[in-house]
Amino acid sequence: MYTLKIIDSIRQKAISLIKATPLEVLNQVPAGFNNNIIWNFGHLVVSGYGLVFKVTQVDPGFVIPLLDAYKKGSRPAAPATQQEVDELIALSGTFTLAVKEALDANRFREISTYTTDTFGVPVTTIEEMLITVAAHDTLHWQSMRDYARIFNP
Repeated sequence: MYTLKIIDSIRQKAISLIKATPLEVLNQVPAGFNNNIIWNFGHLVVSGYGLVFKVTQVDPGFVIPLLDAYKKGSRPAAPATQQEVDELIALSGTFTLAVKEALDANRFREISTYTTDTFGVPVTTIEEMLITVAAHDTLHWQSMRDYARIFNP
């Protein structure tokens, strides 16, 4: 599925940026902002799972590691450790496989309609939700790039 390829591509680019950036820079919050590079990555990772599995009501009990630290409305409470960064990278790498397995099992034939605050458009199918995830990932990937430029012009 094309949209999953886009999501994978964005996440691989984000992971490359994270691996090339010192931990202390990943944790820096630019002046005038309330989050940092690693928060944006963590947010796109946990949000993808939340949107696809929980919000759709396909698996409302789906456990998402690190959700509280990176969910909508959160802010970095403490610097992320290298172990946490590695966990986010690993979690990101399992997303499209989990979605493909659920698609193959026909688990998304019916989903609950959801309107995101970000886009304000009702999402009624899994295809629309995956497009929403790709667009959301892109927003946060761009923030990561912008923050990296602030700290390393």
